[in-house]
Amino acid sequence: MGTNTFSILIPRGSPWQRLPGNTILVGFVLFININFFARVGGEYYSLANKHEKTANSCIYPCQCKRNVAFCPEGVPVVTDGCGCCPICARQQGEPCNVVQLCDTKRQLQCVYSSPSSADYGICRAKKGMGCYVAGNTYKDGESFKLDCKTQCTCQNGTYGCVSLCPHENFRPSAKCRNAQLVQVPGACCREWQCESNVMKYIKVTCNRYSTNWTPCSVTCGIGSSRRLTNDNDDCELRNETRLCQLKPCNHAFGDVTTIYSSHSRRHHQHCRATARNRDFIHLSDGHNCISLRRYRPKFCGYCSGRDCCTPKLSTTVEVPFQCFKNESTTDMMMKSVMFIIKCECRPHC
Repeated sequence: MGTNTFSILIPRGSPWQRLPGNTILVGFVLFININFFARVGGEYYSLANKHEKTANSCIYPCQCKRNVAFCPEGVPVVTDGCGCCPICARQQGEPCNVVQLCDTKRQLQCVYSSPSSADYGICRAKKGMGCYVAGNTYKDGESFKLDCKTQCTCQNGTYGCVSLCPHENFRPSAKCRNAQLVQVPGACCREWQCESNVMKYIKVTCNRYSTNWTPCSVTCGIGSSRRLTNDNDDCELRNETRLCQLKPCNHAFGDVTTIYSSHSRRHHQHCRATARNRDFIHLSDGHNCISLRRYRPKFCGYCSGRDCCTPKLSTTVEVPFQCFKNESTTDMMMKSVMFIIKCECRPHC
């Protein structure tokens, strides 16, 4: 029976020709074995290093802060690298390690800057996928807005969103009375306004409206007239009242001065005159209040025939009055008073 031999070709003149054949064969086999074990040893070292990191980061028996992990919408719950506790799978761009695992369902893996020494890495997608949202396509990692209040980021085929108006979800402190969310013109996010600020805002944006004053309730003496208006801090439609006096009731202008105007007889107008009191007098509300200051009010005169002489142009002035409750008690009140500027003749009063 023959013997199988392993032949090695050695160039002629080489120093290896001086060595026995068995020595050369043993050396060659030893060289191959060293390379093989070096490669296997490197892989074993990498696995051992990972196992060592895991062992150093884990505590047994397991000690979990809670049995349930509350994760944002779309983020899965996984078991940590220690095999102990439920955690939220780390998403793209988030830090990771042998315990805090990346979301493998989204093809994320933990990439270390130095696999042999780094304790933390970053979750990266093996091959990031784009997102198709509302007819638009966005690249992996690209940010976009669904509307002016919501900003989103594409993450490997899915997207997550955050609010750009987070303050809307947090009420102000108790010092802010009757806090309300108000839409500010030209702004996307609503703002919390306290009661006083809301009133100021309403006052600015309120459409002012007022009706004409009604005719004076009496044709002589102290009367009143009314109107509807929302010209107030609350922008609420309210009734307003003012004092009025077309003329004194004595029908004798002995205490007034008659003022003739060159315009009073034009266009068949027959107002005899616009009368003004000769002296400054205290105004009265017809009851127990008199004005603090003295005035010279105007009155309407008389028209010929059955026509009435009534105010054509007037103004309203806030006048301070002193009101007597009894002999020793008085109060100061502001009252609206009509002051006549010009009168005209009308067929009906």
